[in-house]
Amino acid sequence: MKHVCLIALLSAAALAPSASASADDFSLGYDVDRFPATQLSVKACHAALARGAAAVGYVTRSQNDQGTLATHVSGPAGGGRALVSYCLSAGDHTAFVIQAFDYSGPDSRATDQVKARVASEVRKAASGR
Repeated sequence: MKHVCLIALLSAAALAPSASASADDFSLGYDVDRFPATQLSVKACHAALARGAAAVGYVTRSQNDQGTLATHVSGPAGGGRALVSYCLSAGDHTAFVIQAFDYSGPDSRATDQVKARVASEVRKAASGR
């Protein structure tokens, strides 16, 4: 039951902001995935989020690791964009949610590029590369 609730929570977290994204004032890109905890711990996921954000030139604004939930918030030094990411312990899995915002307007490709780069860093950590 916990597993089903967590998947529902992850889905809601990823989809809820997309309803607001049609407001014509910003763009949103997001990615959600999960891996066996033996492949990716919350701590390793959190470190990968930070590496991915740094790789696209984002500065860490806030981060918190409570063991079963880690958050990482960052954006470029000049502002105008934001990256909000989560790593969650879900039973025998670790899940991540990455949300990339661009406040320059709708249909920005930058959100997809940022979330793809950060997600690739987490997937790389899960694969052991």
